[in-house]
Amino acid sequence: MKINILQAFNGDAIHINYKDETGASKNVVIDSGPSPAFSKKGPKGKAVYGDFFALVTEIKRKEEIIDLLIVTHIDDDHIDGLLKWIKTDPEAYKLIGQVWFNSGKLIAAHLNKPENPELEIALALDENFETSVKQGITFESYITNNGLLLTEIIHAGKELNFGPLHFEFLSPDRQKLSDLLVLWKKEAPDYDTSGRRGDYTKTLKELLETDRFVSDNRCANGSSIAFILSYKTRKYLFLGDSHPGVICEQIKKLNYSESNPLSVEFVKISHHGSAANTCPGLLKFIASDHYILSTDGLQHGHPDKSLIARIIAHNPKSTIRFNYPELIDYIFSEQDYQDFPDFSAEGVNDIPITND
Repeated sequence: MKINILQAFNGDAIHINYKDETGASKNVVIDSGPSPAFSKKGPKGKAVYGDFFALVTEIKRKEEIIDLLIVTHIDDDHIDGLLKWIKTDPEAYKLIGQVWFNSGKLIAAHLNKPENPELEIALALDENFETSVKQGITFESYITNNGLLLTEIIHAGKELNFGPLHFEFLSPDRQKLSDLLVLWKKEAPDYDTSGRRGDYTKTLKELLETDRFVSDNRCANGSSIAFILSYKTRKYLFLGDSHPGVICEQIKKLNYSESNPLSVEFVKISHHGSAANTCPGLLKFIASDHYILSTDGLQHGHPDKSLIARIIAHNPKSTIRFNYPELIDYIFSEQDYQDFPDFSAEGVNDIPITND
C-alpha cells in the first residue's frame, strides 16, 4: 500500500493505492483540496494545474478509476478541487466508483429533521455535458443520479470494509451532524494568504509555558468524517477537520486509554494543525511517532506552532511531517532543536509505508 499526502494548498487531498487479492491496482482518494488543487489561472490567463489534477490525469492514463472517494465534509478546502473537476470534465463520473459523503439529504433523513437548503452544493454544469443529469443540479444529485453515493450515513461508531481496508469511524457523532444541519450557513471561499504567524516567533518551550486549549466550534469541522484505517496488521489515523472531544469519546468507547493508547503508524492531524482541534488529552490516547500536517501555511495561520509544541511535549521523539517541507525552516528555531533534541521535522513522503 502507498499513501500520498498531496500538496493541496491550505486543504487536504490524500491518495491511497493498494493491490487487491487479484493484484489489481485500487485507488482511494480522501478529499480534493480547494479549487486551485485542480487548476487555477496563472500568468496571462494560462491554466496552472495542481496535484489533484495530476492525480486524476494519472489514474485516467493508467485506465484505472477512483474506486472509493471519501468527502470528509463540505468546506471548500476539502471539496472545491473535486467540484472544479466535475464542472470541467463531462466524464468525471465514469472515473469514480463509490462516494462516501454525508450529504444534506442523508443527514436530514438520519436525524428525521427538515433539510437545510444551505447544505446544497450547486453544480452549474455546461450544456455539453452528456451525463445522466441535467444542468443546474447539486453535487448530491450528481453523485446520486450516477449511482455513486453510499446511501447510509457515516457516523462515529460505524465500521465499513472496502476490499482489504477496514474503517472504524470516530466522527461525526449525532450532535455534530445535527449542528451542521441546523446551524450551517454558506460562506464565501477565502483564499486570502495573509495568515497570522504570531506564535512562530516564539520557541516551543515558551509556547508550552503559556499553552491554553480552546476548542474549535465550527459546525462544518465538527461534521468532518474521521477514522482509523486498518490494512493487514497496521493502523493509520485520519482526523479530517474533526473536533477533539468527539474523537476522545469514541477512542474511549473502543477501549483505548492513556495506559492502553491507540497505536498507529501515523496521525493525519486535524484541521491542518490548528491548535483548536488537537488537545493534550487526545494526544495521550494515541501512540505514534509520525504526525502529518497538511497545509502550505499561507492561510489562517495553520499550522499553529503551539499545536506542534503539544505533540513534541507528548512524544519528544516524534517526527513532524509536512507536505510543504519549506515550512520547517520557517517554523522551527535553533533554540527549538536545542530544547527538544530528539524530535525531527521532515517531508511527509519520506514516511515508510510497510505492511506485514
